[in-house]
Amino acid sequence: MSIKALIWDLEGVLLISEERKIEATVAKNLGVTEEAIGNYFHSEFNDRVDLGEHTQEEFWIRLLDHLGLPHERLDHINDFFYRDFYIDQDLLGKIIDFRKKYKTAILSNYSDVLREMLETRWRVDGAFDEIIISWEEKIIKPDPRIFELTLQRLGVEKEEAVLIDDRIVNIHGAQKFGLHTVYFQTKDQALFDLEILLNQHT
Repeated sequence: MSIKALIWDLEGVLLISEERKIEATVAKNLGVTEEAIGNYFHSEFNDRVDLGEHTQEEFWIRLLDHLGLPHERLDHINDFFYRDFYIDQDLLGKIIDFRKKYKTAILSNYSDVLREMLETRWRVDGAFDEIIISWEEKIIKPDPRIFELTLQRLGVEKEEAVLIDDRIVNIHGAQKFGLHTVYFQTKDQALFDLEILLNQHT
């Protein structure tokens, strides 16, 4: 069966920073070590933020509490977060080219701020048929229900879609669900692996 849709993760794939990892960027700007942040960005509370149970602002306040920093640093976090993270324009251009032949979607575990940011600062105009955000749907990857929802919105079957994601837990979940996958480690590697996969399913 031929591939008809490409489903792209956002953070760490299309949304990047100079340090590549969100934890490293936040640690640098707050003047703490990445170890001090630890697994906070992959914690149960972070999942609850992505599920829509808490806001992005509540996440930052809890992080400040975790680090023993005053809440006044919240404005600083907002300033550098939206300044230092940006859309990889080269990859965005390639996705726009892919869209000439395939349906495309963003599927992101993210908080309440993402939709507005994609419409203002982190623009991805012309690249995607669908943008699916966990906070809006109250489901996070790798829950199979969000994969099913994405396929329904794109109008394709699981055998016709590829998930490109930088978190191995999401890759394993997608594979178990029945999607094709590309594990994103670097842009060049992921695009190379994707082209091989697409050529195998033409």
